[in-house]
Amino acid sequence: MKKLLSVLTAGTMALSLAACSNSSSTTGSSAAPESSTGSSAASATATTSSSGKRVTLAKENDVISMDTSYATDGMSFEMIAATVEGLETMDKAGNPIPGIAESYDISDDELTYTFHLRDANWDNGTPVTANDFVFAWEETVHNPSAEYSYLYTQDGACVQGADEIVYDQKEDGKLGIQAVDDKTFEVKLSKKCPYFVSLMTFPVFYPINEEFFKEQGDNYALTADGLLANGPYKLTDWTKGSSLTLDKNASYWDADNVKVDGIDVKIVPEASTSALDFESGNTDFTKLNSTLVDKYKDSESYTSYLEGYLWYLQFNYANEYLANANIRKALGTVIDRVDLVDNVLKDGSIAIGGFVPQDFAAGPDGKDYSEGAEKFFTAVGQDAVDAATKYWEDGLKELGKEGESVTLSLLYEPADPSKPAAEFIQSQLQKLPGLTIEMVSQEKENRIEKQKARDFDIVLTRWGPDYADPTTYLNLMLEGNSYNYGDYVNPAYDALITDAANAATPEERWEKLHEAEKLLMEDAPVVGVFQVGGASLVNPKVTGIESHSFGVPYIYKNLEKAD
Repeated sequence: MKKLLSVLTAGTMALSLAACSNSSSTTGSSAAPESSTGSSAASATATTSSSGKRVTLAKENDVISMDTSYATDGMSFEMIAATVEGLETMDKAGNPIPGIAESYDISDDELTYTFHLRDANWDNGTPVTANDFVFAWEETVHNPSAEYSYLYTQDGACVQGADEIVYDQKEDGKLGIQAVDDKTFEVKLSKKCPYFVSLMTFPVFYPINEEFFKEQGDNYALTADGLLANGPYKLTDWTKGSSLTLDKNASYWDADNVKVDGIDVKIVPEASTSALDFESGNTDFTKLNSTLVDKYKDSESYTSYLEGYLWYLQFNYANEYLANANIRKALGTVIDRVDLVDNVLKDGSIAIGGFVPQDFAAGPDGKDYSEGAEKFFTAVGQDAVDAATKYWEDGLKELGKEGESVTLSLLYEPADPSKPAAEFIQSQLQKLPGLTIEMVSQEKENRIEKQKARDFDIVLTRWGPDYADPTTYLNLMLEGNSYNYGDYVNPAYDALITDAANAATPEERWEKLHEAEKLLMEDAPVVGVFQVGGASLVNPKVTGIESHSFGVPYIYKNLEKAD
């Protein structure tokens, strides 16, 4: 007998299966050519009321890709989620709620999910069908350049057959999905996945219209013309490095509940520039950096919140020094994280020495994961320097390089909060005797390419959780994971993650995850530095900017703007 999940209970059931909670707030490799304007998609015949109101957002980073197979960054996820809807979407608290799927069934063994699609259309009038999901999923897992294809495997959604296709590169591998009919999409799992429904809110699982995709060829997702929308908005103009224009999508199934006529996005790398634009009334939303917090913190437009992003250091094992555990521990220990967040960033960020952030995933006891985890790299001030120096000297002795000078490079991106954090970290690391840190500044895309090429010693990088579970971080350090840029390998660590996946009870699973993080921090291939705090200016007339600590950072469907 199957268990029918109604529209009302779908999100609730998924949340209880995941045993997770989310700290979120509601605040008041394809790339685009220089300019593109959408005109090929036919206008829908449906009509919706026009409010005449638009919301203007200032964003520090441009979209990297609007292709769900290639998108890897928060800004791309935001714009994709504004224009394309998956099986599930998120409410303002981060719970999965029905999107294109109005309901779903789960088999008694919890290995088969059957989604029932509502009547919905793409913005060219073509119906959204189960085949759109089959095609999109197959396209992603069979694409060796699709970095997020791993989310289909046992390291994510556990879709049957995904490991053989993604990891073993089995070209004729069969993914465990099928379109039963136009409105019924079936997914078979290789093992139970407690956060499966939560994952369905993530862009890599969104649909693609096969006919349109093939018509566009190499132009797909490169321009506004090269995209179809089935979500609240459609992209009508995209000027690379400058702006994006999103208009209300009249053919969206829930268009009556989209209250603004569109969103205008301005790409403004400098927070000081966008803040001045906000003061002039030309922008409704902008994020602030640490240098602007004191200036605006008493404004009625100011808001702050804790995000799920974790900034951390990753060490390249190809470097002779960084292959030594004591050297890595020294580098992790010497940083006074409290000084960094309190006196440099000042934006609500918090010190994190481990590899799982706070307030985004709760265990079977309802408590946050961090409450049961050990604390790592917590020393401050001279205590941190003294402890780190001992590790440092022990490491050099093990390498037969006692008393020698050492030069290491630190790769970072010249944007907030990376730049001030990296400069602070440089000053901290150089407290170790004989150590010189050379700074390597690269824009985000170039920084990522250097990581992929293993062209770094130490990198200050970040990760935002794709779903509300600690494995969204811990899986990154498994052998062979595409984001394990330092090439860390420890079979004991991998075994603990496997044990957690196969645990008989939620309590046992949680215990194994804590053990895995402890082992990871003892090896220190990565060390957490800080969890990002967000500080923004929001037009008091604007509501419905929904911030999430995992998955899509911001969702804009419920935007409203008062007169």
